[in-house]
Amino acid sequence: MGLLVVGRSVIELSSLSVTLPDGTPVLDRLSWLVPEGSRVGLVGPNGAGKTSLLLALCGVLAPKGGKGRVAGHDLTDSKGRKALRGSVGLLFQDPDDQLLEASVEDDVCLGPLLRGETEPRAREIAMAAMERVGIAGWAGKVPQRLSLGQKKRVALAGVLALDPKLLLLDEPTAGLDPRGRKEFIDLIRCIDKTLVLATHDLELVHDLCQEVALIDNGTIVIQGGSREVLADGALMASHGLEVPWPLRPAGGIS
Repeated sequence: MGLLVVGRSVIELSSLSVTLPDGTPVLDRLSWLVPEGSRVGLVGPNGAGKTSLLLALCGVLAPKGGKGRVAGHDLTDSKGRKALRGSVGLLFQDPDDQLLEASVEDDVCLGPLLRGETEPRAREIAMAAMERVGIAGWAGKVPQRLSLGQKKRVALAGVLALDPKLLLLDEPTAGLDPRGRKEFIDLIRCIDKTLVLATHDLELVHDLCQEVALIDNGTIVIQGGSREVLADGALMASHGLEVPWPLRPAGGIS
């Protein structure tokens, strides 16, 4: 079940535990390695800890125990977590959570400006990111008035404008119609970054990710090759999941 792309680890977690501000435990002694250049699908039932893990990886949630390094930064140190803002990009499930400005161009510019780029340079970076996701002609559009699929493209451009070492996607195809889903998958397919994709869309994981990590009850249960893990009907069923259609036996139901 080896990775197709091997490099140094971008994510190194050892017995990491995280609780929410109200004291609710969300990650429990979780250990996980993700090599540079890999694409990993993060799957699990509702409430398993997928989004909490993504928030911990980008420094929003601080660990309460264990060790962790992401993109070379120490998760257990406040300075290390702050430094992650320039190294890790998170695409939220709901793009309205990260669209803040009155125009598409201004929204995509925001990250580079906050990073200290001059305005002319920030606009160059923004335009390059917009071209990359096929929205170069949308500069003056109001993000909040776009369709869901269009908003997701703008949000993705904003993340790519920061040139992160690690890209985290939280349910990127949720709410999209079949055409929008296919178009967004094609965009993701062309991104050449270390990628963690948290989703219930197991066909998406099968299509895009060579590795899968199954999380439940706040810890990684198993990590391995997508085909082997996702095709294990007993394993999937024991964690409230189903084998995706492409991996089901012909004429059978798993």
